[in-house]
Amino acid sequence: MNSLLIDSSNPSFDALRDDNLKNSIEKSHPIKSKVISKKINNVDTDIAMSCFADTIFLTISQNQKFNTWIRASKSDGILLDEPSYQIDTLLGNNQDVLFSIYARQLIENIGETSNKSLMLSISVTDKSKDTFKQILSIIFENKIW
Repeated sequence: MNSLLIDSSNPSFDALRDDNLKNSIEKSHPIKSKVISKKINNVDTDIAMSCFADTIFLTISQNQKFNTWIRASKSDGILLDEPSYQIDTLLGNNQDVLFSIYARQLIENIGETSNKSLMLSISVTDKSKDTFKQILSIIFENKIW
């Protein structure tokens, strides 16, 4: 009987095993996820995305908190051929229009290729137009839907 001897003390063994395990899990796991950390206008920004069967869960945070939760969905237009979008603040600051604008931009982009709804958790400290554009750009460049 032949046996395979692998030298587990070799550092490349761990890297090989970890890469193979990661690739195997990514291929077989039904939920796609991605985490991105970037410095945007000198503010650490964390973005996490998970794609479930019927919902995209997206977190944008510049202070490591979940402050405002927004649900957004797309439906077929009743009178017009254009879709309509529903944006609801579930928890947190419902007075900040910028958060609704983030949700609207995201659900419109998601709606181009999918009928999934959006669950957005957002907590940004830098509310400048440039930060808004950079965050959306990062999300759209790395989208998983």
